[in-house]
Amino acid sequence: MERIVEPIPSLPPDTEVGREEKRQVARPEPFDDPFDTSLPEKQISRRQLINKLNSLNFQDRALSVVFQHREYPRALTLQAYPLPCQSARLVCRWDKEIDFDVLVESYRFQCLHVSKGQQLIKVQAQVNAINERQIILTLPETCIEISTRKIHRHKCRQVAAYLFQNGATYFGSLLDYGAAQFRVSVTTTPPQTFGWIEVDLPVTIVFTKNNRTLYSGECRIVRHDGGVDTRHFTLEPMQHQMRRFQCREFRSTRHQLTPPPDVSFEHPLFGKTIDLKVHDISGSGFSVEEDASSTVLLPGLIIPDMNLIFSDGSTLHCIAQVVYCLVQNGARHPVVLSGLTILDMAVEDHIRLLGLMHQATDAHAYVCKKVDMEALWDFFFETGFIYPEKYEFIQANKEKIKATYEKLYNQNPSVASHFIYQKDGRILAHTATVRFYESSWMQHHHAAIRSADNRGGLIVLNQSGRFINESHRLYSMHMDYVFCYFRPDNKFPYHVFGGAARNIRDPKICSLDPFAYFHYRKQPGVHAALPSRWRLTPVKEEDLKDLQTFYENHSGGLMLQTLHLSPERFDCSGVVETYHRIGLKRERHLLALRYRDKLSAIIMANVTDLGLNMSELTNSISILVINGRYLTQDIIQAIVDELSHHYESSEIPILLYPLQTAEQIGIEMEKNYTLWAYDTRNLDPYFRFLKRLLKYIQH
Repeated sequence: MERIVEPIPSLPPDTEVGREEKRQVARPEPFDDPFDTSLPEKQISRRQLINKLNSLNFQDRALSVVFQHREYPRALTLQAYPLPCQSARLVCRWDKEIDFDVLVESYRFQCLHVSKGQQLIKVQAQVNAINERQIILTLPETCIEISTRKIHRHKCRQVAAYLFQNGATYFGSLLDYGAAQFRVSVTTTPPQTFGWIEVDLPVTIVFTKNNRTLYSGECRIVRHDGGVDTRHFTLEPMQHQMRRFQCREFRSTRHQLTPPPDVSFEHPLFGKTIDLKVHDISGSGFSVEEDASSTVLLPGLIIPDMNLIFSDGSTLHCIAQVVYCLVQNGARHPVVLSGLTILDMAVEDHIRLLGLMHQATDAHAYVCKKVDMEALWDFFFETGFIYPEKYEFIQANKEKIKATYEKLYNQNPSVASHFIYQKDGRILAHTATVRFYESSWMQHHHAAIRSADNRGGLIVLNQSGRFINESHRLYSMHMDYVFCYFRPDNKFPYHVFGGAARNIRDPKICSLDPFAYFHYRKQPGVHAALPSRWRLTPVKEEDLKDLQTFYENHSGGLMLQTLHLSPERFDCSGVVETYHRIGLKRERHLLALRYRDKLSAIIMANVTDLGLNMSELTNSISILVINGRYLTQDIIQAIVDELSHHYESSEIPILLYPLQTAEQIGIEMEKNYTLWAYDTRNLDPYFRFLKRLLKYIQH
């Protein structure tokens, strides 16, 4: 065959053809024609072809050069990059070095394959010259566009592939990908051989890129090329559905929005931008429709950067994973309905999504809506939520409290959310949550206008439940536990939260722990010191283990995990940093009270902006007594004196546990509060109880 006479630059030393590459040219895999040639063909002019070739050049994409073996019925397909083309003369550069001698001795040129979406342009060109670097051809006047691919596969780069079977692991790369089939190249590591692989049994495949796992699943081996050290496997996924999370009885409500939002993402395996319409959506996931002939989603596939785009142009970002792909009959042709679960999303974006979902359910139900602060304060006074004794504290600090609430309600902080039921501009019900410990959210400030036809109080309670149900799985939310404090003489929380715990009867799912509540009043110039045998020291892990042993014997509930006071869960630096970053105050000081070096109590001083919680439960000192034998009121006062400099207010709320300790040492408690705590990993029992309770209340 004639060689080209144009000068060719010398190749760098590290591009020399290796032994394995020579074997691949000498022993190529049989040509697997992925196109359905039974459907009608369409003629393409040379001018149209040139435009397509220049498009490939502009996007640095390759075409396929197909060779037929001179003696045997097998084909060899090489990838080449077309250079800019203006006439019938086309120059294509090989994407990697080839063994030229083997190629010209054993193969003859057959045609070019130019991919065009789901079609292929087959070009019966004439070879003018060929060498180790490039091939020069003359394009025909016309060529043909062959119909739809049976299995459309996209070329992949830099995607690592791991193949597992019965304890054997093979490493390689993903060559091309389709949702129905994909092809991997893997190598052996001595003493491995490919004889260890049973081709009739499933294999497990894992794809990674940049140290991030993108897919894992069981696959069937469709075919392989019989390579000795390196082998190409064509694989077919066996899963059409997977389970990312534990099945739940109470699932998120799906909505079909009009107009529907779009999803846009760069496919993690082959890099092309994909745009799809959302079929339905909830706060925890959504489904999309794809043409069955061009589907790119696969159950188990993780999409690290997906955008949800709404009709007003707003965009929400998330990490998503495909959980099912179901073929359905469409209006004109089959479609694939693919369901995706949201693995993670920024708190602010997720709250915006929940706001849309709650509005779709009830136009009067709002999530984190910007609030007219005058209307909100009027609501708190009208409902009696701010009663005279509470107002005495608020009035003394009202400017600071107003500033705190402006941040919480109108600056969309990532540590707080609020739910409002509002009609004709009037707030009828309200509740709120705040992330207070590293992985625990506090529910508080539930109030409603009392009237026969106002169900707003139940609606916002249901809203906060939906928020927890649809948020707790997201890492960004840090919501392993939810909790609240309520007074047992307050009928509504007693029946809702207390009733849930009594109904569930499992303190490892839902627990109740009573606290004594009283105030310590600072006295200027007075500072009580601890007696000589008592001292306050930083908490050690061993102290928390002692606390845990005491608490398990005394209660056995969730208080320590919820308050982040367990040996394995006590760091709160992340939430403290988050508060500081958004301009809110958050401190936590942990101390151990010792008598003669024996642990007597754990002291937790929480410090926040005034009014974060109107009962100042978030701006208080909690004293958890383990051994109260020698504890007295004077010791309690000395402890609080030691910590009082952290607090702005002259009155500091104290929460004392266990409740009976107050009576034992003669402290007159003002109220008692019950800490209700819930593990969000098992929410069904709570919603099952709430559903029955709401039916009873409504009747």
